[in-house]
Amino acid sequence: MKIVVDANPLVSMLIKPGDTVDLLFVDEMELVAPALLFVEIERNKEMIVEKSELSREEIDKFILILKARIEIISEEQFILYREKAEQVCPHAKDITYFALALYMNCSIWSNEKKLKEQSNIKVYATHELMRMVSHSF
Repeated sequence: MKIVVDANPLVSMLIKPGDTVDLLFVDEMELVAPALLFVEIERNKEMIVEKSELSREEIDKFILILKARIEIISEEQFILYREKAEQVCPHAKDITYFALALYMNCSIWSNEKKLKEQSNIKVYATHELMRMVSHSF
């Protein structure tokens, strides 16, 4: 199952690692994201460090693991889907993620409830993916 990863579940994971970290290593899940993902993580890094149970060094190592596990797709590859994404995405800051999901014809992993306020792209929250993984894979 290919899925576009939004920044918010990963930021949550960096702040409070737990069982959800297992989702990163489910072989049946192919994680993809725009380069914007790591820009957002870096932009929130100081807040992550302040709130996290991890040290700055552990957070940096975790981010390296994320970079190894998540395939970054160049925006040039899916730029033609941006206009459609602008029409269907309920939140302007997530248009790039929606454009990638449209291009890849796949779902999005995000905990933003607002993103579910459309019917073009399936959006899974972390708890939904955890339930799916425990039942089907």
